[in-house]
Amino acid sequence: MFGIPKPPLKEWEREDKLNVELVGYGWEEKRVIVRFHLPKDRDTERIQQATALMIRDVKHSKGWTCEWCGAPARESHVQNLSWNHLNPPRLIIYLHFVCDMDARHVRDGVASTHNYMNMLNFGGMGPLPPFPRRPAGVAYPLAGSCARCERDESAADQDALKRCSGCKLTRYCGAECQKRDWPRHKVACGMVCSVKFENWE
Repeated sequence: MFGIPKPPLKEWEREDKLNVELVGYGWEEKRVIVRFHLPKDRDTERIQQATALMIRDVKHSKGWTCEWCGAPARESHVQNLSWNHLNPPRLIIYLHFVCDMDARHVRDGVASTHNYMNMLNFGGMGPLPPFPRRPAGVAYPLAGSCARCERDESAADQDALKRCSGCKLTRYCGAECQKRDWPRHKVACGMVCSVKFENWE
């Protein structure tokens, strides 16, 4: 009896790790592809914590605008495709930058994308989960603002923000914010294998 052939490793993948590819989407087909490695222990809680850290850094990597209308993005919607049964295991994270998860055009866009991806994966993603509720009075930070202070004003001049020289991903309004954020950022910074921005010229 023959088993399922093991898929060949891509150039960035490692045999001893969970290989993760995060793809972020914004307006007019702007994208970022971040590849990183996590421990192969399949600890769901650790995977969720690590990907949440990475998503925050991706949010502050560029002046992202809503994938479905082009308005400044403050929120995001995440979709995962996991192949934990493979050796090594693989995970793809689709990160959609949006202006307002309560807006009808955003929910329609998210639902349409989910249904399309679910069809391509033979229903493997399952039904669309309920949309999260934003707590009353909460305003989320503007995408592309400083990763530490997250002030809207810091996003006004995108060229003034300084990118981390280690991960080449997240950005800060100055050295002080970068220093203060290091205890949080160093985890994600050390995981990054590669970062590629597409359609930003």
